[in-house]
Amino acid sequence: MEIKTVGVIGAGTMGSAIAELFAYNGFNVVLKDQNMDLARSGYSKIEKIVNDLKRINDEKPDKEIARIESYGIRLSDDQKDAIKKKLKVNIEIEPILRRIKITDQYSDLSECELIIEAAFEDQKVKDQIFSDLSGFSERAIIASNTSSLSITEMAGFLRKPENALILHFFNPPYLLPLVEIVPSMYTSSEIRDLAFNLISRMKNHREGMVPVMVKEREGFIVNRLLIPMINTAAEMLDSGMASAKDIDTAMKKGAGFPMGPLELADMIGIDVVVDVMEVLESAYGERYKPSVILRRMREAKQLGRKTRSGFYKY
Repeated sequence: MEIKTVGVIGAGTMGSAIAELFAYNGFNVVLKDQNMDLARSGYSKIEKIVNDLKRINDEKPDKEIARIESYGIRLSDDQKDAIKKKLKVNIEIEPILRRIKITDQYSDLSECELIIEAAFEDQKVKDQIFSDLSGFSERAIIASNTSSLSITEMAGFLRKPENALILHFFNPPYLLPLVEIVPSMYTSSEIRDLAFNLISRMKNHREGMVPVMVKEREGFIVNRLLIPMINTAAEMLDSGMASAKDIDTAMKKGAGFPMGPLELADMIGIDVVVDVMEVLESAYGERYKPSVILRRMREAKQLGRKTRSGFYKY
């Protein structure tokens, strides 16, 4: 199976970023949501991603020159030109955007060889989408971007469940290279290997994408380790042990984390963190129970960056 066109269902933050990633890698993309207003909103997110990419690359040479000269080094015009030539990357926005089509119709996914579901993290929602995609599974790989839910259950709604698996991208995928590939109980070795090779050939805005193969168990690798750490950090804050800033600083400067656990929770979304904790609690028991502070923040809609209020204000 040669993959040329990729469908993405769900034009939210994650779905639109996944769509941009595939378009950036030269694939044609069909981005679908429930209505055209949501689909257009997703397309606007993609425009911002690629415009930011161009701006960052355009500014890189001048920033590097300023950084060098901040040490008291005076660069000649020839040296500046050499730095600009070496670091200059021409990002063409229009070809990326032209490869993306938006729709609210399942029929527009008929030419896709890979369809990725990136909708709300709810088993029933995802099961319904897989049911809607049942016929498409006869010629396409059907993937879910779920971070914790059962792909075996989803695949059971397809005509060809052996063509389904999880491709779990991390937010934002145009900067974070990891993809957890999780086969279901049905997934064929051919589809598993095809997906692994596909991701291995892709790159994001910084580096090559990195797939890891994971057995289907709740939370997979990253979330089973990461989400309980976020939960513990929230409990520390709630107990008055330290401030949010000091907890995050301790993990960044003491453990080498690029981002503190509470900062990361705000980026992921407090609601998503609690949802994953509840899945882990159901699978592994009481030690994975969401902390009171996280549950109260979800109730108060203090969900992090997307509501501009979480552990920090935005």
